[in-house]
Amino acid sequence: MLNKAEYIYSVQDQDTLGKTQKIIPLINYSKPAPQRCLDMLLAKLRGEPFQTEVVMEEPEKISIPVLEKPLNQTTVLLLTDGGLVPRGNPDRIPSTNACCFGVYSIAGKRRLQARDYEVSHQGYDFSYVREDPNRLLPVDALRELERMGVIGRLYDHFLSTAGVMTSSEDSIRLGQQIADYVEAQPVDAVLITSACGTSTRCGAYIGMAIESRGIPVVQVTNLTQISADTGISRIVKGNNICYPYGKPSLDRSGEYNYRRQLVMHTLQMLKEMSE
Repeated sequence: MLNKAEYIYSVQDQDTLGKTQKIIPLINYSKPAPQRCLDMLLAKLRGEPFQTEVVMEEPEKISIPVLEKPLNQTTVLLLTDGGLVPRGNPDRIPSTNACCFGVYSIAGKRRLQARDYEVSHQGYDFSYVREDPNRLLPVDALRELERMGVIGRLYDHFLSTAGVMTSSEDSIRLGQQIADYVEAQPVDAVLITSACGTSTRCGAYIGMAIESRGIPVVQVTNLTQISADTGISRIVKGNNICYPYGKPSLDRSGEYNYRRQLVMHTLQMLKEMSE
């Protein structure tokens, strides 16, 4: 007979409408973890009932917002969880578990210059972004597309935070703060670029919060499954967690052309899911 202390009892947390939010499974800690795992596997193979010890909550279902304007009239805002900040990190954005975000001007800039920026983020090798910040935020490509009339306008500021090691709860909270800001701006769509795993998850929650305000979002990340599991609707696979919009193996012209094509693919997804 096991003592009560040797169990975690099943608990169902309910909201005011009585909808189940979380289930904490019954775990018998008198059995070693490998044995418990094997028992579950054998039960599954035999078609017998079993209870996982790790219950994944289903992502929140939200309606997918669409562009309300043609792409050539759309104002696009850039946002990253990859920690790009102006030289000196004026807002002191933490390099992990950031609880705040920065808003930084790119008005009049044809591209991001390495001398003007640094990275506050401990989740990836940011030396590639330090060499060329456009590998994280593709300002150069979007400026050309702005001049060509493919998009209406690139918004004059980008938003940045460091999503690494940020819990789901804190990501949701930060997402609501960022969504409050974005909703108040003359912005029609948001492109989010993401870095490592927990940073990508944070970026996805931020994107979902923005989409809940009716503003369409595309998240660009190398770790697309994390984004999909979190529940964001539009996802584009970036080249690498260290440089989502970069390809350092190419020369400068070749890399720019690669980035421009990836930006066009990102914008096309935004357009297609709005038609």
